[in-house]
Amino acid sequence: MGLETLCRISETPEQLRTILRGFYAHETVHVFQSDDDGDKGNALLREVLTEGAADFVAMLVTGQQMDPARAAWAKPREAKLWEQFQADLKTTAGLRINEMKPGTPAAESVHRWVANYGSAPAGWPGEAGYWLGQRIWERWYNRQPDKAAAIRAMLELGDPEAVLATGSFVK
Repeated sequence: MGLETLCRISETPEQLRTILRGFYAHETVHVFQSDDDGDKGNALLREVLTEGAADFVAMLVTGQQMDPARAAWAKPREAKLWEQFQADLKTTAGLRINEMKPGTPAAESVHRWVANYGSAPAGWPGEAGYWLGQRIWERWYNRQPDKAAAIRAMLELGDPEAVLATGSFVK
């Protein structure tokens, strides 16, 4: 569960309880998400939406941002992050995660957003893609008339490109 990390970043028992509630909510979402081998659509987009859905639902459940420091870093940079993400989606188009060789532009594009806890790019927080995915889902969710059906759709992630089109950043 990563308790050694969660305990290390918690300064008080109440802070640990808050972090554990969010962590539990996030990981529980993963249990209910469709298990897909990544053949549908862009692998980077799928990863960002999968983690973003878990953070978004955890935020709905707990009423708190999963990583406030990451959100504080990302929010004022949202337009630039969106531009970078669009470029990285092009770099990873047509590739599955396990096909991306270390050191290649595609692998670096994925690493910029996910699977980089403790090794994020210079000047970036870890797992910035979680926040971006959460923002995409937040916009998408706010446009859905049936919120219960929207949560089910998040768990199924049937059409990542449609979610992106509906939840994309518009300045």
